[in-house]
Amino acid sequence: MYMTSFIVDESKFMISDEESDAFFDSEYKLASGIVIGELEDESDTWQLYISSDGRHYILAVLPMLRDRWVESRLLKDRDFECVEVNSRKLYLLFSSSVHRVTRLTNIRVNNSLRFAHALFSAFVHTRQLDLDSNLRDGLYFEGHSIILPTYSLIGKVSDRCLFENALRGKNDPENLSAPDGLSDSVSYFYFRKYLSDHGYKLNACEPLFEAGEIVDDFLLGEDNNSMITAPLIIRDHYQLFDTTSDSYILMIDSLWGEALIASNLVNQIHMNSFPINSQRFFVLSFKKDQIIECMDDRHGGLNKENAFELTEAIRRTRSLLPECDLRNALYIQKLGYLLPEKFTASDNTNDRDLLVDVLSHGPFAMAPLMDDINHDLVTILIHQ
Repeated sequence: MYMTSFIVDESKFMISDEESDAFFDSEYKLASGIVIGELEDESDTWQLYISSDGRHYILAVLPMLRDRWVESRLLKDRDFECVEVNSRKLYLLFSSSVHRVTRLTNIRVNNSLRFAHALFSAFVHTRQLDLDSNLRDGLYFEGHSIILPTYSLIGKVSDRCLFENALRGKNDPENLSAPDGLSDSVSYFYFRKYLSDHGYKLNACEPLFEAGEIVDDFLLGEDNNSMITAPLIIRDHYQLFDTTSDSYILMIDSLWGEALIASNLVNQIHMNSFPINSQRFFVLSFKKDQIIECMDDRHGGLNKENAFELTEAIRRTRSLLPECDLRNALYIQKLGYLLPEKFTASDNTNDRDLLVDVLSHGPFAMAPLMDDINHDLVTILIHQ
């Protein structure tokens, strides 16, 4: 018998666009101008897309799912955009690709303390609003600091197990046990102890705020009754907090704040001053759709545009502070600067190595940047 007898006509098994289960046709353009790109993940009630330019995630859900999230106050009606595609009503949630949007069970923290704090914040925020839903099938939506249950019939697993699974190695099996019962919550005490026991280096400073504290005074123009969910960064001179609003709060002690003002990295006009525990702190708030993180604990995803912004921020900061150390500086995309803790006499001012490390090792919201883009950005930096 000839081998040609076994040749399969693959065209008979290909799925055409008309037969596809995708909610959107290829390159579908929304009213906002965003063009739907690749389908990243899906279930029977939701589909996750990346925009064609790589700058946005688009989570498309059926009305049933959207209604349950709004009724449980996990999200607001205004968070969604309603569209009708091929006679089907869909609700869209958008996220900057700086942030993660993924199944909770797909998350790997990969030794990032910043990511661990962000995930912890999402657990806290979710349980402030919904004590009972099973989160094992949930969608982690970092831009809203929330884990969205999808209400499948999958078996329940405790929140602690779900959190611990996100911190496991890539080859470690998923732990579905509930050692202390299904009702176990992820408390701040447990969170810090678990990280410490697993080798994470934690700052000894206590958070300036506790979960649930109202912080409307620090968030001008935001919703009423915005609350702290969790700290995201704790360093000796500053603390970054997540909130139930669409903004972060950055608390800066007076010593570091005055040094930043004197160096012209921060404009005093934008910094309000508040007394906390008999100490004076400067306060800044920033929208969550942009990067704010430490250069030695990177978490935000990069695309071509914000990689260029980071390059320019490094260049600007170095021109103001030629001897500063940027290796552990706080990068605030909105300001366009890196805020160093050490302003002079640094033993390392090689910004090229820092940028190459970021571009080469990420993390990235998409696939790694192309080599020619990396080369162009490094060239911009070294020819400042």
